[in-house]
Amino acid sequence: MTTLRILTICTGNICRSPFAAKLLASKLDRTQFKVTSAGTSAMLGDPMQETMQRIAADMGVWWRDEHSARVLTHGLVGQADLILGMEREHRSQAAKLQPSAVRRAFTLLEFAHIVSSINDDRLQQLLFQHKRSPTAAIDAVMRMRGVVPRLSPEHLYDLQDPFGKSRQTYARSAAHISQAVDQIVSFFQRTAKLTAASQDGPSAIVGMQDRK
Repeated sequence: MTTLRILTICTGNICRSPFAAKLLASKLDRTQFKVTSAGTSAMLGDPMQETMQRIAADMGVWWRDEHSARVLTHGLVGQADLILGMEREHRSQAAKLQPSAVRRAFTLLEFAHIVSSINDDRLQQLLFQHKRSPTAAIDAVMRMRGVVPRLSPEHLYDLQDPFGKSRQTYARSAAHISQAVDQIVSFFQRTAKLTAASQDGPSAIVGMQDRK
């Protein structure tokens, strides 16, 4: 079985993106999804910030391995089937490294907003149109990007960086990430059920996309 690869991006890779990655990984099927993170100006080698670790633990998310901050690279962008930046700037940086990534790069809140706006009937239609694509779920969201009304003002797509701020700011950032992750996980679960009902099972939507 192949795996859909999700890359989360923030600035330092010690707060938002590793938290989002760990939360996604804890809720998605590990045999079908691989979730990693990176930073545009990563604090290379640093662990996740302690306040965010404690908040994650309070939410029941425990680290199976040590996090080590790493820099966003062309290779990481190229390997990802779905790119989720914590801010619009992170999405843009991914596209600068690899222009072809622009279609599969979103902010976390942007992707959550789109998928939560797609009802099952519309999703089933979109999946049928892309039934031969191993990344049909992502293709469906790409098609709806210009259809679903955008959030206004644009900064609503950005998650505030809590680094160096109060614990309350960390908690607020974590809560927003958690809500978005739940919407995204629900979308992939709905996609799997609809695909299984109409084709040959959830594996049809979670393969890796060929790269040129």
